[in-house]
Amino acid sequence: MSGQNLHVVVGAAGVTGRLVVRHLVAAGCRVRAVTRNGRSVGDPRAEPVAADAADPVALSAVTTGAVAIHHCAMPPITRWHSDFPPLTDAIITAGAATGARIVYADDTWMYGKVAGPMTPDLPYRPVSRHGVLRAWLAERFEHAAADGRIRLSIVRAGELYGPGARSMIAGTVFGAIRRGRTARWFGAPDLPITPTYVDDFARTVAAVGRHDRADHRIWHVPHPGATTGRELITLAAEQVGRKAAVAAITRGQLRALGAALPLAREAASLIYQFEQPFVVDGTAAADTFGITPTPYADGVRSVLASR
Repeated sequence: MSGQNLHVVVGAAGVTGRLVVRHLVAAGCRVRAVTRNGRSVGDPRAEPVAADAADPVALSAVTTGAVAIHHCAMPPITRWHSDFPPLTDAIITAGAATGARIVYADDTWMYGKVAGPMTPDLPYRPVSRHGVLRAWLAERFEHAAADGRIRLSIVRAGELYGPGARSMIAGTVFGAIRRGRTARWFGAPDLPITPTYVDDFARTVAAVGRHDRADHRIWHVPHPGATTGRELITLAAEQVGRKAAVAAITRGQLRALGAALPLAREAASLIYQFEQPFVVDGTAAADTFGITPTPYADGVRSVLASR
């Protein structure tokens, strides 16, 4: 595959990164999978490479010749504020040095409190410290694009679910149902939500990296029509032959738990998005790249079958 366009996936050992590698390889691309230790990411057709993604010199070296750098690195949430800034700067440096398009796998926390569907043209109005960070990171990339230093595509997903995905609904909903326990939903379980199937996220990242030609554009992952937390839990319970049992986790409960559990404090700062409609509009990406989102029934079936 030496004559084919080279796509570099940074954070290729993560759940999303592995899937992006798979989709790029399946499309016939030459793929370099960057991890800290250079281990295989499960597809022998991808070239594993070891590099510290926060080291701009090392990252520029392993991305030389690439047409796209797919930024799928995801530090643990407790290290976002320490790890993401140098990682962002290194990726900008690599994109500027190599001319490769940067495809940034992002979330929606920077939008803050919204009343309707989240569209790619929404302003950044974060209401949590993590949202402020995500807005700042995005703006770092966007300023570099505006200055002409990089070409940039941002791909945003909602709350992730799917095999291996870690999110505010992964363990409390699907893990609980697999164990025959009551599913717990952060916030209000009857509000509209479009959870993002992780493979749809990866498919969109890969498609954008292959086909986007804009100097700077934001894309949202395509989703099926909105569901609710209660409907999602009922669907999952029916698939395992159980009666759905739902309990809401409130902001007050998380704050109380946060006195002893740091992750509960993190969740308390993010629960606002589950106290409002959480609908991500990915119509533009669906129409432009021909992406049909995975039905919730299929996505739920896959996550319940995984371990």
